[in-house]
Amino acid sequence: MHGALGPLVAALEPSVRVVCLNAPHTRSQASVERTYQGSSAQPPEPPHLCWWNASDDGLEYRGWEETRDLVREALDRYAPASILGFSQGGILAAAVAALAQARELPHVHCAVLVAGRTPRAAVLQAAFMDPIAVPSLHVWGERDTVTGQYCQELAEHFSATKREIATWPGGHSVPTRGPAYEAIVRFVLDHA
Repeated sequence: MHGALGPLVAALEPSVRVVCLNAPHTRSQASVERTYQGSSAQPPEPPHLCWWNASDDGLEYRGWEETRDLVREALDRYAPASILGFSQGGILAAAVAALAQARELPHVHCAVLVAGRTPRAAVLQAAFMDPIAVPSLHVWGERDTVTGQYCQELAEHFSATKREIATWPGGHSVPTRGPAYEAIVRFVLDHA
């Protein structure tokens, strides 16, 4: 992920330390194919890591506890911290922000959620009952056929006075140039 974020890392690292965690689980090939089926986006090169393996109905995130503990350890180690997540990582970043607000995870300064959606796991639903007051930036591509249709719904779970939205004409990826990229850099630096 550090390499995929190249231009963002270069723009942020003079002021912000960028740490990219590796997801602790491996996705099955069938899961990867299901995600990209009917999409114009191409799956990334292996290994296909994930933060959890969702049940078919999405109500259970197998491996969630291990992921939560890994993130808790990183937030403690690198405090004070913010979080940026893409796709399933965007779902994770939203969950981290919600659980930090509930004091179930360490505090985060802000959350950047790229191509994220609201978690579906039953274990996380209570954390999304009230507006999340963590400053947030929600970014998605207008041609994102993987998660684009869910991004606005996720944004609505965050406080209207503390959230920002940036869309861009791309697909299911992190913008590395243009106004949405600039919005990410500005937002992170403003909350560092």
